[in-house]
Amino acid sequence: MSADLLDGPLCEHLSSLRFGVDFQTLSLGGSMVELVVVAADITKRPCDLLLLKHANGFHGVDRIVSKRLGFGAEVPEGEAAFVAGRNIGAREVLYIGVGPLGEFRYPQIRTFGRRALELAARGSGRTQILCTPLHGPGYGLDEREAFLSLVGGFLDGIERGAFPADLERVEIVELNPRRAERLNNILSEFIVPSSRSKDKRVPFQDTQTFSLAAASHEGLSSFGVQSERKTKLFVAMPFAPEHSDVWEIAIQESCQTAGIVCERVDEQAYTGDILTQIMSRLRNASGVLALLNDANPNVFLEIGFAWGTGKPTVLIAKKGISLPFDVLGQKCIQYTSIANLRSLLTAELTSLKSQGVFGS
Repeated sequence: MSADLLDGPLCEHLSSLRFGVDFQTLSLGGSMVELVVVAADITKRPCDLLLLKHANGFHGVDRIVSKRLGFGAEVPEGEAAFVAGRNIGAREVLYIGVGPLGEFRYPQIRTFGRRALELAARGSGRTQILCTPLHGPGYGLDEREAFLSLVGGFLDGIERGAFPADLERVEIVELNPRRAERLNNILSEFIVPSSRSKDKRVPFQDTQTFSLAAASHEGLSSFGVQSERKTKLFVAMPFAPEHSDVWEIAIQESCQTAGIVCERVDEQAYTGDILTQIMSRLRNASGVLALLNDANPNVFLEIGFAWGTGKPTVLIAKKGISLPFDVLGQKCIQYTSIANLRSLLTAELTSLKSQGVFGS
């Protein structure tokens, strides 16, 4: 399944490209490896090695790249395959078999990051630039938890010295500029620039080198296995692009401020029974947050399951929406704008968590 490697580093070509990125320099074990959040199309991004997963099939960017490569082989869980890059920017692609997508969660994402560096170190070619997409948010996992679990996995590999000897930079490549900026700001909470204050966000357009604070790796220890023990809300909402701001800005940011992990299920991420996935997520959640806009029947099904199992439920709807009779008697946060919803929801979730409504 392995393919011949192409020769030559891509540093000279990369130096001619300018993207909206911030350089976060990791200095561990005497090594220097840059960690970069890049706003770009990963299929066109030049690099020595592109990391992808095979989750009992191809999903999202994994599927797009595989079609361009003409690669359709199975990569069983625990195994890996190197494939020469064709019709993409990467010189080579490393597929790692991770098992069912629904079981590829925060602990597995952290392991994926560490193991990817270990496998890259065994390759026969030079690996100076390593690229990867973010894994998790595309199929409903919490963006912050998934991102920092992946970063933590890379740090684990670097700390152990299990990475390519010529590795200079790891790039987490995200097509959506707004998400790339959010990831960059999240990273800045752990990797603080010496020339700027810790509480000031770094403009995403700058190209800036950062030094890893001594406590950064210890701080990242709470992402991965520990992520599964945090207060977790299942978000029931319609699968519709017009609600993306509600999800990305209001819900995610409110949950992050309140110290809560938020998850949903993306119907396009599963080839099997999505209802089974929804029920599994609901059972494992500390509570449910439901968006009532559009009177979506799936949302009301999920609310009914939450009520039937005694899960605390927070209802939200845009002001002016006509609510069905069966929820009229329930408390509902009614908002006028995304900013208004973020403010109201942050206060509500913080209060409920402090009262122990979502459990310990």
